[in-house]
Amino acid sequence: MTLYNLKKATSEETSYLPAIFGLLMFASTLLILLGQSLIGSFGFIIILLLALFYSKTISDMRMKQFMKGMEGIETTSSLALKDILNLRFWGVYALTKGPRKAAIGCSLFQTGFMLFIFVVMTLFSDISLNMLVLVPAAIVIFVMGWYEYESIFRKYSEQRAMKSSTEQEHP
Repeated sequence: MTLYNLKKATSEETSYLPAIFGLLMFASTLLILLGQSLIGSFGFIIILLLALFYSKTISDMRMKQFMKGMEGIETTSSLALKDILNLRFWGVYALTKGPRKAAIGCSLFQTGFMLFIFVVMTLFSDISLNMLVLVPAAIVIFVMGWYEYESIFRKYSEQRAMKSSTEQEHP
């Protein structure tokens, strides 16, 4: 993700902040996995502080990215389960079923995916993650995702509703 964010920042001339966060997350996780938990934890504290200071900027950047990714979605698009990884799937779902349901579904999917990654990590390494780690992590991932996605899908649905009402007034 760090390389993707760096490529995107250079090609679109946007902020390097997501690439910096990704690099810090990667380095901190790697240090913890390699037994340097004190230094890795310090890296996560730096990430937390940066996130607190730049939360509005990051939120606005992610909102713009999501809105751009969902441009041109038609409510008549069919929802196929194979497209669940696609942001457009969740945009159509938000338009048809509502932003809250789409946010819950997207967040549940994301949480399940992250738990799968955690379980695979424990199977192929000597790291022991127990339920005292996995359950709080799952709850935090779900709640943070739900909060963010609900605001994104709500804004998207409102924009679509305003757009369709102006199109009906001015055919």
